[in-house]
Amino acid sequence: MAIAIRPIPTLYGEDAERFERLTLEAEQNSIKNDISENIRLVSEFFKRQNW
Repeated sequence: MAIAIRPIPTLYGEDAERFERLTLEAEQNSIKNDISENIRLVSEFFKRQNW
């Protein structure tokens, strides 16, 4: 039996403009999250736990 395909919601007007503005701001954000330190800490934790 086939599953019905739902239509993709589409933004219009102010909602679309606000969404586009927020996505552009997020793309241009110069502050990036560096998770390498967290990865190193978790890796060390697992090594101590003999995983």
